[in-house]
Amino acid sequence: MLRKMKTQMPPLPLLLLATILLFILPAVTYAKSVIEPCSSSESCTSLLAYLLPWESKLSEIASLFQTDIFTIISSNFMHDPFTNPSLVDQILPAKSLMKIPLSCPCIDGIRRSVSTAYMVRAADTINSISEGYGRLVSPQQIRTINGINNNEGVMTGQSLVIPLPCACFNSSNNGVTAVYMSYVVRKGESLSSIGARYGTTVMDLEEVNGLGQAVVDPGDILAVPIPACSSANLGWYNESLIVSNGSYALTANTCIKCGCGPSDLKLRCVPSGIAASCSHLQCKGSDLFIGDVYENQTTVGCNVTACVYRGHSGRKIFKRLHIRASKFHFLKDI
Repeated sequence: MLRKMKTQMPPLPLLLLATILLFILPAVTYAKSVIEPCSSSESCTSLLAYLLPWESKLSEIASLFQTDIFTIISSNFMHDPFTNPSLVDQILPAKSLMKIPLSCPCIDGIRRSVSTAYMVRAADTINSISEGYGRLVSPQQIRTINGINNNEGVMTGQSLVIPLPCACFNSSNNGVTAVYMSYVVRKGESLSSIGARYGTTVMDLEEVNGLGQAVVDPGDILAVPIPACSSANLGWYNESLIVSNGSYALTANTCIKCGCGPSDLKLRCVPSGIAASCSHLQCKGSDLFIGDVYENQTTVGCNVTACVYRGHSGRKIFKRLHIRASKFHFLKDI
């Protein structure tokens, strides 16, 4: 059974995908992973579940995926490095699982990322490079996209394109905003154990990945829907933001930090405390700054006033006072 609502065309099954695409797209070879057909030029935010093959610093991981430390910290809901400076140089143990954000564009009719480049170092092999990326990319994929024959090696200083898996499915899963994470199946795992870990069902994973049966093998790459918060219905000016559950994102030139809580999937935005040149964070006509909430008890109820973030344009940050009044309900003894 294939999902019909996630995209204009259903995903291709894992087990047949590589063989089929060898004939359709001879220039690129794919591992056993779901491929999302697409026609839109828009990109979405996706995630990679990166299992560290060896101990690494955050700076090394950021360099490998060509992102920044703050993005990795926010995606994994780590503590602010300004309150814990040692975090930047902290060595994470091997087998740690990190979420790596990845922009997912539509290229040649399918969702995939080819924006990551790797500079070959001494003693590198194509297999060791694949291992360094947590097997999110196979040795054959690296060879094919870089035009390297099976009997050829790589040279120190050579720049390689690293194709990485991604999916969008309209950033939705059963009507709920979602970010899709590419996950490499490990030995001993099943759809049931993976679904339980990330709050989804076996049936959902089957539908998303176009599986005919609930069987996966080590090394298969699944698209796993992660519930997310969206700014779509918040009336933000000139900005759209989707943040996966259990993480936060920096916006407005890193002046604002918006987190997605697990209980109600609502965005909550506060000053990040990272950028030094942030101004105009106070709501006009009040003493409240973005993220501040003031409750005033009255004889008949409670007035709640909040200063809420409403997007940005360049260096200008928009905010608004939101006032909500609620009445007490009294129980009368009979």
